[in-house]
Amino acid sequence: MNSFLECRQLECGYPDRGVLKGVDTSFEPGTSTAIIGPNGSGKTTLLKTLSADLKPIRGSIRIGDQDIASLSVSEIAKIIAFVPQQEHIPFRFTAWEVAMMGRIVRSAGLWDSPEDRAAVTDALQKTDAIGYADRPINELSGGERQRVLLARAIAQDTPIIVLDEPTTHLDITHQIDLCRMARELANAGKLVISAMHDLNIVGLMADRVILIGAGAIRLAGSTEEVLRSKKLDEVYGVAFQRIENGGRTVVLPPFASLESLTS
Repeated sequence: MNSFLECRQLECGYPDRGVLKGVDTSFEPGTSTAIIGPNGSGKTTLLKTLSADLKPIRGSIRIGDQDIASLSVSEIAKIIAFVPQQEHIPFRFTAWEVAMMGRIVRSAGLWDSPEDRAAVTDALQKTDAIGYADRPINELSGGERQRVLLARAIAQDTPIIVLDEPTTHLDITHQIDLCRMARELANAGKLVISAMHDLNIVGLMADRVILIGAGAIRLAGSTEEVLRSKKLDEVYGVAFQRIENGGRTVVLPPFASLESLTS
């Protein structure tokens, strides 16, 4: 099945309130797309809808030539891996066992096969989590847990990977590693979709950006196009400053405002 993902007149939200309307956009394999916007703008809601965790209020999501609503949970799990901001894991599963859960949809009744173990080892190595594979997940730091959840998604081996604020809890070294991994996954033909807060991490991680605000997509385009656009300032309500560094646009807060805070 082609991992091409398309939203048609999508409205998403919850039974008591809509969050986003009129979402018409598509995502291509081999790309890394960041979804940005202020707190409460609907980034997580959109990701949950794209991942079939939430049903659309209206409109449709198509993967290849199929409506996602027609697919079973197991069929979706073979196509989309979702890494949430936080996930409560109630039992004392080890990091290895949590990462191995990503292989359930790939196992033909023989979970923990040599192929599964090889995939999990590779995923934990890629996320720098192999060193604590035998430790209980609920004894790990937030950043360590996040890397295990990312390893689970990689081990799941889906054509689409959806990440909700994946740099949460990560130190700067592992944030950079995450950017590299997202690029590598996209270069390998996968579709990576991430909700992000740090606009400069976006510049490292994504080749396409969708800016949302006031219940709709306000701008979609290349990373450079969106980061340079005054629409960004309008949506966030901030007069950003921009500088060029290594051929990339770096977005900075207005220094005048910072000076007023310290004067």
